[in-house]
Amino acid sequence: MKKIIKRRQAAAVAGVCSRQIPHLIETDGFPPPVTVGKSEGWIDTEVQAWIDQKIAERDAALAGGASLVGGAA
Repeated sequence: MKKIIKRRQAAAVAGVCSRQIPHLIETDGFPPPVTVGKSEGWIDTEVQAWIDQKIAERDAALAGGASLVGGAA
């Protein structure tokens, strides 16, 4: 079952500061919020899917010989 979570919860799940959320939406594919009345929130499964995508990107880069330190192989 999907849940709507507040910005601080979404940030905590993603491991980022809540102030980074707008930047991540614009530049890194973080899911945009949904509006419910006057409030906004994030769908918990969409935030988790974004995390899963970041893990897959990291794993693909490592499989391709990239290094996590310094960005060089």
